[in-house]
Amino acid sequence: SHSFDAGAAWGSLALQATMLGWHAHGMVGIEFDKIRNDLKVPEDYRIEAGIVIGKLGPKDQLPEFLQAREMPSPRKPLAEIAFEGGF
Repeated sequence: SHSFDAGAAWGSLALQATMLGWHAHGMVGIEFDKIRNDLKVPEDYRIEAGIVIGKLGPKDQLPEFLQAREMPSPRKPLAEIAFEGGF
């Protein structure tokens, strides 16, 4: 499906960006209608997500409301969710 293909493309793009020393960030919390309008995306195209690519900068250069969001991920460590040979 197109969603599966978009996910595979995103994964490859993110890996390549990392290999080249860049940071890639995928987003789905975006304004799809505004993007469609601003970029003149035809109605028969589906917007799946947004991606930004760039270099990470110093935290102190971010606006204060974004500095507060810069913290380690609350996700579980890989060792808690990946198992070898079963559960």
